[in-house]
Amino acid sequence: MALRLSKQAWIDLAFFGGVPIVLAILSAVLGPYVAVMGGAGAAVYVVALALVPWWLTGLATHLVSAGVDRRRLPLWLIAAVGAVAAGPVVSLYVYAVNTVVADVWPALDVLRPPTFSAAHLKSAALSEGRAIVLWIAFVVIFRETLGWTRFAPLAEETVRDERFQLSGAEWTAEDDALLRVLIGSGKPPRAIAQEMKRTVGGIRARTAKLGLRNNRNGGASAS
Repeated sequence: MALRLSKQAWIDLAFFGGVPIVLAILSAVLGPYVAVMGGAGAAVYVVALALVPWWLTGLATHLVSAGVDRRRLPLWLIAAVGAVAAGPVVSLYVYAVNTVVADVWPALDVLRPPTFSAAHLKSAALSEGRAIVLWIAFVVIFRETLGWTRFAPLAEETVRDERFQLSGAEWTAEDDALLRVLIGSGKPPRAIAQEMKRTVGGIRARTAKLGLRNNRNGGASAS
């Protein structure tokens, strides 16, 4: 049975799975971890430090995006706030992982400055800054190049909400007058619905109720 996923689901998989794994591979290849921990150990270590923090940042960004008006705040700002908010939890997770790893590979401590030293705090700040920049960059790139809708309003939904926001509203005398004018101008029901921000079904129902007649699908005239 073939696995059928929507485009957005595939993009989610690429973003939350593919991106951190690629970053982990680059870290393992370019860093000194393989020499100290071996191939398997280095792979487990860098993946653990890539996947979970990435997911934690995604959760924080989701909570931020759910609590703000995503139509007013730019996506990069939402991503930045999410990354900063996730920082303390991510730091605790990284500290816990490093503590466990140090018991298995004591030589790894040689590569890291002493905990809470000035060098350690500087290294942590630089690492946090790079992580925030990477997070913002990938969120924006996925949105702009792939049409990713997570953390940002879907353009089609925005248009649909604006177009049909009055679909269930009562008809006023001004609405009826405008409807008569639009029908008399020969506009098709779909164009009238778009202009009046109502559904096509609502336009047709009101047309019938007012005793107006559509001569054809592509045009209409008042009877």
